[in-house]
Amino acid sequence: AGGPPRAPRFRLMRRLGAGGFGGVWLAHDAKLGHTVAVKSAHAADPETEERIRREAAALGALRHPCCVQIHDLLHASSDPGLQGMDGLVIVMQYVDGMSLGQLVGEQGPVDDISAARIWTGIAGALHTAHRAGVLHRDIKPGNIVVDPQGHPHLIDFGIARKQGDSTLTQTGYVLGTPDYLAPEAAAGKPASPASDAWQLAAAVSFALSGHPPRGESADAVAGLRAAAAGAKLTHLQSRTAHLALLKQAMRTEPHRRPDLPTVQGKLDGWLRRHGHRADGPVTAMLEYRRG
Repeated sequence: AGGPPRAPRFRLMRRLGAGGFGGVWLAHDAKLGHTVAVKSAHAADPETEERIRREAAALGALRHPCCVQIHDLLHASSDPGLQGMDGLVIVMQYVDGMSLGQLVGEQGPVDDISAARIWTGIAGALHTAHRAGVLHRDIKPGNIVVDPQGHPHLIDFGIARKQGDSTLTQTGYVLGTPDYLAPEAAAGKPASPASDAWQLAAAVSFALSGHPPRGESADAVAGLRAAAAGAKLTHLQSRTAHLALLKQAMRTEPHRRPDLPTVQGKLDGWLRRHGHRADGPVTAMLEYRRG
Protein backbone atom coordinates (compact mmCIF):
# COMPACT_ATOMS: atom_id res chain seq x y z
CA ALA A 1 0.00 0.00 0.00
CA GLY A 2 1.49 3.28 -1.20
CA GLY A 3 5.18 2.16 -1.24
CA PRO A 4 7.86 2.97 1.37
CA PRO A 5 7.33 5.95 3.73
CA ARG A 6 8.75 9.25 2.53
CA ALA A 7 12.12 10.32 3.95
CA PRO A 8 11.61 13.43 6.08
CA ARG A 9 12.84 16.68 4.52
CA PHE A 10 13.50 18.26 7.93
CA ARG A 11 15.31 17.12 11.04
CA LEU A 12 14.61 19.33 14.07
CA MET A 13 17.87 19.94 15.95
CA ARG A 14 17.14 22.33 18.82
CA ARG A 15 14.68 25.01 19.86
CA LEU A 16 15.97 28.51 19.24
CA GLY A 17 15.48 31.24 21.84
CA ALA A 18 13.34 30.20 24.76
CA GLY A 19 11.84 33.70 25.09
CA GLY A 20 9.70 35.52 22.55
CA PHE A 21 10.53 33.19 19.70
CA GLY A 22 7.76 30.70 20.52
CA GLY A 23 7.92 27.73 18.17
CA VAL A 24 11.19 28.39 16.34
CA TRP A 25 13.57 25.49 15.74
CA LEU A 26 16.96 25.03 14.16
CA ALA A 27 16.52 22.27 11.61
CA HIS A 28 18.46 20.53 8.88
CA ASP A 29 16.72 20.85 5.52
CA ALA A 30 17.60 17.90 3.23
CA LYS A 31 16.14 19.70 0.19
CA LEU A 32 18.33 22.81 0.63
CA GLY A 33 21.24 20.84 2.09
CA HIS A 34 21.88 23.14 5.05
CA THR A 35 20.49 24.29 8.40
CA VAL A 36 17.48 26.60 8.50
CA ALA A 37 15.16 28.10 11.11
CA VAL A 38 11.59 26.78 11.05
CA LYS A 39 8.79 28.72 12.72
CA SER A 40 5.14 27.92 13.43
CA ALA A 41 2.88 30.51 11.79
CA HIS A 42 -0.48 30.25 13.48
CA ALA A 43 -3.30 30.94 11.07
CA ALA A 44 -6.49 31.20 13.09
CA ASP A 45 -8.71 31.57 10.02
CA PRO A 46 -8.56 31.35 6.20
CA GLU A 47 -8.04 35.13 5.83
CA THR A 48 -4.99 35.05 8.11
CA GLU A 49 -3.62 32.03 6.27
CA GLU A 50 -4.08 33.86 2.96
CA ARG A 51 -2.19 36.91 4.28
CA ILE A 52 0.64 34.74 5.67
CA ARG A 53 0.98 33.03 2.26
CA ARG A 54 0.96 36.38 0.43
CA GLU A 55 3.52 38.00 2.73
CA ALA A 56 5.78 34.92 2.85
CA ALA A 57 5.77 34.86 -0.99
CA ALA A 58 6.59 38.60 -1.13
CA LEU A 59 9.41 38.21 1.41
CA GLY A 60 10.68 35.11 -0.36
CA ALA A 61 11.24 37.20 -3.49
CA LEU A 62 13.22 39.88 -1.61
CA ARG A 63 17.00 40.05 -1.71
CA HIS A 64 18.62 42.39 0.79
CA PRO A 65 21.82 41.61 2.71
CA CYS A 66 20.24 42.69 6.03
CA CYS A 67 16.90 40.94 5.51
CA VAL A 68 16.52 37.32 6.59
CA GLN A 69 15.68 35.14 3.60
CA ILE A 70 12.36 33.24 3.58
CA HIS A 71 12.90 29.91 1.78
CA ASP A 72 9.53 28.19 1.96
CA LEU A 73 6.10 27.91 3.57
CA LEU A 74 4.44 24.53 4.14
CA HIS A 75 2.04 22.68 6.42
CA ALA A 76 3.70 20.83 9.31
CA SER A 77 1.56 17.80 8.44
CA SER A 78 3.26 17.59 5.02
CA ASP A 79 6.60 16.42 6.48
CA PRO A 80 7.19 13.70 9.11
CA GLY A 81 10.28 15.61 10.30
CA LEU A 82 8.07 18.46 11.55
CA GLN A 83 6.23 16.31 14.07
CA GLY A 84 5.40 18.34 17.16
CA MET A 85 4.88 21.52 15.13
CA ASP A 86 1.41 22.36 13.89
CA GLY A 87 -0.24 24.39 11.15
CA LEU A 88 1.74 26.49 8.70
CA VAL A 89 5.53 26.50 9.08
CA ILE A 90 7.83 29.20 7.69
CA VAL A 91 11.28 27.99 6.59
CA MET A 92 13.85 30.78 6.85
CA GLN A 93 17.56 31.50 6.75
CA TYR A 94 19.22 30.82 10.10
CA VAL A 95 21.52 33.64 11.21
CA ASP A 96 24.06 32.54 13.79
CA GLY A 97 25.10 35.45 15.97
CA MET A 98 23.98 37.64 18.84
CA SER A 99 20.87 39.76 19.06
CA LEU A 100 21.31 43.46 19.86
CA GLY A 101 19.84 42.66 23.27
CA GLN A 102 22.53 40.05 23.99
CA LEU A 103 25.28 42.18 22.46
CA VAL A 104 24.52 45.23 24.61
CA GLY A 105 23.96 43.01 27.67
CA GLU A 106 27.39 41.40 27.30
CA GLN A 107 29.50 44.15 25.68
CA GLY A 108 27.73 47.34 26.73
CA PRO A 109 26.29 49.96 24.36
CA VAL A 110 27.65 50.33 20.81
CA ASP A 111 29.48 53.37 19.42
CA ASP A 112 28.07 55.87 16.90
CA ILE A 113 29.70 54.16 13.91
CA SER A 114 28.21 50.75 14.76
CA ALA A 115 24.84 52.34 15.56
CA ALA A 116 24.79 54.09 12.16
CA ARG A 117 25.65 50.84 10.36
CA ILE A 118 22.91 48.91 12.18
CA TRP A 119 20.37 51.69 11.54
CA THR A 120 21.07 52.25 7.84
CA GLY A 121 21.39 48.52 7.07
CA ILE A 122 18.14 47.52 8.76
CA ALA A 123 16.37 50.63 7.38
CA GLY A 124 17.30 49.41 3.88
CA ALA A 125 15.95 45.93 4.62
CA LEU A 126 12.72 47.38 6.04
CA HIS A 127 12.20 49.77 3.15
CA THR A 128 12.67 46.89 0.69
CA ALA A 129 10.00 44.89 2.57
CA HIS A 130 7.65 47.88 2.75
CA ARG A 131 7.89 48.35 -1.03
CA ALA A 132 6.83 44.71 -1.39
CA GLY A 133 3.83 45.41 0.86
CA VAL A 134 5.12 43.66 4.02
CA LEU A 135 5.35 45.29 7.45
CA HIS A 136 7.57 43.86 10.19
CA ARG A 137 5.38 44.97 13.16
CA ASP A 138 7.74 43.73 15.89
CA ILE A 139 11.17 45.38 15.63
CA LYS A 140 13.04 45.22 18.93
CA PRO A 141 16.61 44.44 20.06
CA GLY A 142 15.84 40.70 20.08
CA ASN A 143 14.88 40.76 16.40
CA ILE A 144 18.10 42.33 15.10
CA VAL A 145 20.91 39.76 15.00
CA VAL A 146 24.58 40.61 14.36
CA ASP A 147 26.49 37.76 12.70
CA PRO A 148 30.15 36.87 13.51
CA GLN A 149 31.34 39.07 10.62
CA GLY A 150 29.64 42.03 12.28
CA HIS A 151 26.72 42.39 9.84
CA PRO A 152 23.20 43.09 11.16
CA HIS A 153 20.16 41.07 10.07
CA LEU A 154 16.46 41.74 10.62
CA ILE A 155 14.74 38.49 11.64
CA ASP A 156 11.24 37.29 12.52
CA PHE A 157 8.92 39.37 10.37
CA GLY A 158 5.45 39.59 11.90
CA ILE A 159 3.85 37.67 9.04
CA ALA A 160 2.89 34.99 11.53
CA ARG A 161 0.69 37.38 13.51
CA LYS A 162 -2.69 38.93 12.94
CA GLN A 163 -2.75 42.70 12.35
CA GLY A 164 -2.32 44.45 15.70
CA ASP A 165 -1.80 41.14 17.47
CA SER A 166 1.53 42.14 19.03
CA THR A 167 -0.22 44.76 21.16
CA LEU A 168 -3.44 43.24 22.47
CA THR A 169 -5.00 39.84 22.16
CA GLN A 170 -8.78 39.43 21.98
CA THR A 171 -8.89 38.92 25.75
CA GLY A 172 -6.94 42.10 26.44
CA TYR A 173 -3.69 40.43 27.51
CA VAL A 174 -0.58 42.19 26.31
CA LEU A 175 1.86 40.11 24.26
CA GLY A 176 5.56 40.85 24.16
CA THR A 177 7.22 44.00 25.39
CA PRO A 178 5.54 47.34 24.65
CA ASP A 179 8.81 49.21 25.36
CA TYR A 180 9.59 49.32 21.62
CA LEU A 181 6.03 49.93 20.37
CA ALA A 182 5.25 53.09 18.41
CA PRO A 183 2.62 55.31 20.11
CA GLU A 184 0.00 54.78 17.39
CA ALA A 185 0.48 50.97 17.45
CA ALA A 186 0.09 50.93 21.25
CA ALA A 187 -3.10 52.97 20.85
CA GLY A 188 -4.53 50.20 18.65
CA LYS A 189 -4.16 51.91 15.26
CA PRO A 190 -3.03 49.73 12.32
CA ALA A 191 0.71 49.24 11.85
CA SER A 192 2.34 51.30 9.06
CA PRO A 193 5.80 51.86 7.57
CA ALA A 194 6.08 54.84 9.96
CA SER A 195 5.45 52.61 13.00
CA ASP A 196 8.14 50.16 11.80
CA ALA A 197 10.49 53.17 11.40
CA TRP A 198 9.75 54.31 14.98
CA GLN A 199 10.46 50.82 16.34
CA LEU A 200 13.77 50.62 14.45
CA ALA A 201 14.85 53.99 15.89
CA ALA A 202 13.87 52.73 19.36
CA ALA A 203 16.01 49.58 18.94
CA VAL A 204 18.97 51.70 17.76
CA SER A 205 18.42 54.03 20.72
CA PHE A 206 18.67 50.97 23.00
CA ALA A 207 21.92 49.90 21.28
CA LEU A 208 23.40 53.33 22.10
CA SER A 209 22.11 53.72 25.67
CA GLY A 210 21.34 50.24 27.02
CA HIS A 211 17.72 51.23 27.75
CA PRO A 212 14.44 51.41 25.83
CA PRO A 213 13.82 55.08 24.84
CA ARG A 214 11.00 55.58 27.37
CA GLY A 215 12.83 53.61 30.07
CA GLU A 216 11.83 50.13 31.29
CA SER A 217 8.16 49.89 32.23
CA ALA A 218 7.12 48.32 35.53
CA ASP A 219 4.86 45.87 33.69
CA ALA A 220 3.36 45.35 30.24
CA VAL A 221 0.17 47.31 30.97
CA ALA A 222 2.10 50.33 32.29
CA GLY A 223 4.37 50.12 29.26
CA LEU A 224 1.42 50.02 26.89
CA ARG A 225 -0.15 53.05 28.58
CA ALA A 226 3.12 55.00 28.38
CA ALA A 227 3.53 54.06 24.72
CA ALA A 228 -0.06 54.97 23.77
CA ALA A 229 0.26 58.32 25.58
CA GLY A 230 3.44 59.13 23.62
CA ALA A 231 5.41 59.32 26.88
CA LYS A 232 8.63 61.35 26.92
CA LEU A 233 11.83 59.80 25.55
CA THR A 234 13.68 59.89 28.87
CA HIS A 235 16.50 57.42 28.13
CA LEU A 236 18.20 58.72 24.99
CA GLN A 237 22.01 58.70 24.81
CA SER A 238 22.67 62.45 24.98
CA ARG A 239 26.26 62.24 23.74
CA THR A 240 25.53 60.52 20.42
CA ALA A 241 25.97 62.28 17.07
CA HIS A 242 22.61 60.73 16.10
CA LEU A 243 20.53 62.41 18.84
CA ALA A 244 18.67 64.84 16.53
CA LEU A 245 17.82 62.04 14.06
CA LEU A 246 16.65 59.74 16.88
CA LYS A 247 14.29 62.44 18.16
CA GLN A 248 12.91 63.06 14.65
CA ALA A 249 12.46 59.33 13.95
CA MET A 250 10.58 58.83 17.25
CA ARG A 251 8.18 61.77 16.98
CA THR A 252 4.74 60.88 18.33
CA GLU A 253 2.94 61.85 15.11
CA PRO A 254 3.71 59.30 12.38
CA HIS A 255 3.50 61.85 9.51
CA ARG A 256 6.23 64.01 11.10
CA ARG A 257 8.85 61.23 11.09
CA PRO A 258 11.44 61.13 8.27
CA ASP A 259 10.90 58.16 5.94
CA LEU A 260 13.43 55.33 5.85
CA PRO A 261 15.29 56.45 2.67
CA THR A 262 15.76 59.90 4.29
CA VAL A 263 17.11 58.27 7.45
CA GLN A 264 19.47 56.13 5.35
CA GLY A 265 20.67 59.15 3.39
CA LYS A 266 21.52 61.05 6.57
CA LEU A 267 23.35 58.11 8.16
CA ASP A 268 25.26 57.19 5.00
CA GLY A 269 26.31 60.83 4.60
CA TRP A 270 27.47 60.98 8.23
CA LEU A 271 29.48 57.75 7.86
CA ARG A 272 31.08 58.96 4.59
CA ARG A 273 32.06 62.33 6.08
CA HIS A 274 33.82 60.50 8.91
CA GLY A 275 35.62 58.15 6.52
CA HIS A 276 33.58 55.00 7.23
CA ARG A 277 31.75 52.60 4.93
CA ALA A 278 28.04 52.10 5.54
CA ASP A 279 28.34 48.31 5.09
CA GLY A 280 31.32 47.88 7.41
CA PRO A 281 31.10 45.66 10.51
CA VAL A 282 29.41 46.37 13.82
CA THR A 283 32.61 46.34 15.83
CA ALA A 284 31.61 44.96 19.22
CA MET A 285 30.73 41.72 17.46
CA LEU A 286 34.29 41.24 16.21
CA GLU A 287 35.53 41.48 19.78
CA TYR A 288 33.01 38.77 20.69
CA ARG A 289 34.29 36.59 17.86
CA ARG A 290 37.94 36.96 18.83
CA GLY A 291 37.09 36.46 22.51
